[in-house]
Amino acid sequence: MHSFLIVSKIQKAALEYAVRNCKESKIDKFDISILTFEKSIGIEDIRNFQKKLVLKPLRSKAKAVILDGSKDVTIEAQNALLKTLEEPPSNTIIYIIISNKDLVLPTILSRCQVIELRDKEYKLSKDEEAQYLNILTSLSSCGVGDRLKLAQDVAKNKQESIPELEKMIIAARQKLINSVCHSEHREESLEILRLKPQDDNAVHKYLNILISLNKTYALLKTTNVNSRLALENLFLNL
Repeated sequence: MHSFLIVSKIQKAALEYAVRNCKESKIDKFDISILTFEKSIGIEDIRNFQKKLVLKPLRSKAKAVILDGSKDVTIEAQNALLKTLEEPPSNTIIYIIISNKDLVLPTILSRCQVIELRDKEYKLSKDEEAQYLNILTSLSSCGVGDRLKLAQDVAKNKQESIPELEKMIIAARQKLINSVCHSEHREESLEILRLKPQDDNAVHKYLNILISLNKTYALLKTTNVNSRLALENLFLNL
């Protein structure tokens, strides 16, 4: 296997892991190429990545190319990667860094050895959790104007709106866990609860919120969708 997918929310940890593996494979630093990006990787970035693959190693028997997709890789770019992963150069090791395995095409996953690093889970403070839960729960009583204003505020910068969504997801997930623990059906799985909406209103309320948040999060991370429109659609339907 010449292609590895490193899954980690901590960019530095993933890069260090890839470089360390290269050294253990006796690849000289001159034969290690690292491609980092300020935003999601697009098709043109993949073309530049592919140009690196045809270069011959200088000081080692093999070379390594590290593609830093920690700010995510668009679906179009992932499709452009497939041919390379199907037939990687024999003298090249490919490392692809990604923050979330769920945002990667199954065809990419099947062509890579997946390495999931154990990251320290980010936690919100009690005040932060209460703040984001208040935003989510108050939406049901807000008018259209207030919902559109919230979308406008969160979507000022796409790279900032994604972390905001992540915090909402963390808050909703924690509230969901707490609701399950206090439910008389605590022994049942979330999948069973999903099929019985009459059993526990609180559980299903936050489960549905969490599903909607994750869908919008994936949309923003893997496509070039207009972030404001995506958030308007999210908040209008919560």
